[in-house]
Amino acid sequence: MKLQLPTLIAVCVAILLIGGIYFFGRDKAELGIAVNLESEEFKQLRTHATDAFNAGKYKQAIELYSTALKMRPENAEIYNDLGTVYYEQGLRYAGPSWPSWEKELREETPNQAVEELKAAVAKTTSGVIVLKTRDEAVADAIEEHAKQLGGEVYRQRWENETTVNILIGETKAYLLRARDHYYRALDLKPTHSVAYRNLGSFFMKVGKTDSALDHYQEAYKLDPRDTELEEYLNQFRK
Repeated sequence: MKLQLPTLIAVCVAILLIGGIYFFGRDKAELGIAVNLESEEFKQLRTHATDAFNAGKYKQAIELYSTALKMRPENAEIYNDLGTVYYEQGLRYAGPSWPSWEKELREETPNQAVEELKAAVAKTTSGVIVLKTRDEAVADAIEEHAKQLGGEVYRQRWENETTVNILIGETKAYLLRARDHYYRALDLKPTHSVAYRNLGSFFMKVGKTDSALDHYQEAYKLDPRDTELEEYLNQFRK
């Protein structure tokens, strides 16, 4: 039987369509398998990292999360998780007590306050030094000298008293990595409530209660189901 030209064209188009569906469908199916395999590997890696973290094996957890981050460099959750490990590692380096050194400076001159700071740094390998004063000149001297010694300074005034929190040693290194990873998580995912919550905890730990409250409120705004945070905010306001 002889095919008419329109019929012949229709048959050719149908063959091309069927071939195309088979070729591209097969390609997508294989790509899907590859993605699924990678996702499974990524999931297992993250699970192992979480298990290491829960077991207190922070260095191992850091290695595993860092590997996961190389696989998914745009994954906000991994940045947050790695930040959390850095945070706990920083606290571990600070030792059993927080702060590591604390003193209220009442009658000290700026020079005497600096000597107190030097003594604190000499006896504190890693952790946080907290010095309180009602004299702004004393606070200025402490902050300036602490920065010269390589400390990370967080200063806050409450009513008539200024508190100067100074991070030093490995505690400083790890807590700042934690802070930066939380911020990176928010760069990638601005609605990441957990990263906001963790930043709130960071700022609370270093004595910046105003910044801590701002981040906690943002976290609660993004996740109003967080009843624990809601209760904490209510107590904080009281």
